[in-house]
Amino acid sequence: MKIKNSLKALPILPLTAILLCAGLQSFAQNGKYVLKGNLAHLTGKVYLGHEVNGSPVKVDSTTLVNGEFVFKGAVRSPEFYNLTHKGLKYPIQFILENSAITVTKPADSLARIEIKGSAAYDVYMGFYNAPWKEITTKAGTIYGKIDKAEAAAKAAGTKVDSLTRAGFDQEFAALDLQNRTAVKEYISKYPSSAGSAAIIYDRFIAYPNYPAATELFAALTKEAQQSSIGASITKSIAIDAKTAKGKPAPAFSMSDKDGKIVHLSDFKGKYVLIDFWASWCGPCRKENPNVVAAYKKYHDQGFEIIGISLDSNKEAWLKAVDKDGLTWTQVSDLKGWQCATASTYGVKAVPASFLIDPNGKVVGKDLRGEELNKTLADLFK
Repeated sequence: MKIKNSLKALPILPLTAILLCAGLQSFAQNGKYVLKGNLAHLTGKVYLGHEVNGSPVKVDSTTLVNGEFVFKGAVRSPEFYNLTHKGLKYPIQFILENSAITVTKPADSLARIEIKGSAAYDVYMGFYNAPWKEITTKAGTIYGKIDKAEAAAKAAGTKVDSLTRAGFDQEFAALDLQNRTAVKEYISKYPSSAGSAAIIYDRFIAYPNYPAATELFAALTKEAQQSSIGASITKSIAIDAKTAKGKPAPAFSMSDKDGKIVHLSDFKGKYVLIDFWASWCGPCRKENPNVVAAYKKYHDQGFEIIGISLDSNKEAWLKAVDKDGLTWTQVSDLKGWQCATASTYGVKAVPASFLIDPNGKVVGKDLRGEELNKTLADLFK
């Protein structure tokens, strides 16, 4: 699954010099932050920014002096910010709060970036440096078995059978349970930390599992819930509720490849799968054969699909449509993650889908693999 703000190779947390901490404490205690750092061998401007409504915003900048920088200011509550520079391949992401924080990027490109001073970030990274490693190891093993099964099927000129796929689904279901348990146990130790809210966002909002997100979020204190990160969770849960089963699917209009406007209302009276995907999304492309098979089987019985691509490159989008044999209606505004319809539907990861009944109400969400096949079989008995 590809997500908008996936967990990147985030830095680990070293110790900061005692003199530096002591020298900045009085300022931080006044409800402000001092963000200092050293980006070895870089020159020019460095920018401090974060996302606002899904769009990157630069809030401050300064010129590096011998690789060093200082930012001062205040935030309402701990929130994810980043440092960007033309010499950095990826932004340096961290949780900014009103404290003394240091960021150090060694000259060695293989060395990890060091961040210290944010208690919320310490909590956040504590999860990824310990419990999460076991989960990702198991996930890698399952994906390895899937790749092996698909390679064997391809060599034999067949496809992976449904029983084998169901077995993989069961393994992932068990891993999802382990993930949920690990998060629950970890955040119970830090219920007042915005870092715990960030973990919930990562694991159950970015990778949608709203029932789990709602349950775990309720276990946090008001301080964590009302943080900027907590507010993002509250907003996401509210948006998800608008597309809950039985709710009318939000209306939308988008252009197809020829510029023709397609309205969701054009499909009233039929079962419609609103399928969010992208040409660059590996899991989407792997799922496409299953969706193609479902379309061929049930289209004549009144099943339609609207593919909404989160591509920004029209050529790549149309090439993928042709290669994967996606013969149903395809639309895109070519704005990537800035797609307004994706925002309306609360899509933060792809593939994502919403099954709509003939009356325009949601009857299923994120149906994939055997689950999609079983749901359609029940509907078209």
